Amino acid sequence: MILRMTLDAPIAGYWDGGMKSTFDFEIDGSPRQDAQGSYIRVGSWQANHWFHVAMGKTIKATLANARRRLAARVKRSGIGCRFEYIETEPRYFERRAFGAVN
Repeated sequence: MILRMTLDAPIAGYWDGGMKSTFDFEIDGSPRQDAQGSYIRVGSWQANHWFHVAMGKTIKATLANARRRLAARVKRSGIGCRFEYIETEPRYFERRAFGAVN
């Protein structure tokens, strides 16, 4: 599953290809444990940005945690955006973290 973030206005950043307004985020790592519970890495090659979020019970719940974190960051910048979930075949890290399709 992919979390697609579409900004209202294109932005420039540390990537090739000029200004962009669409970024796809996906689970990119194995689950880890700390004092607060389980977490996993989520990121986007297009945005050149990765971060950790709390694990949810499903892939979509985990990406919802990422969506909330991204939305808060975008809100502070003053740029509007919208999100959508795109169903895909489970990828390696999704299968490793959640087992069979959730």
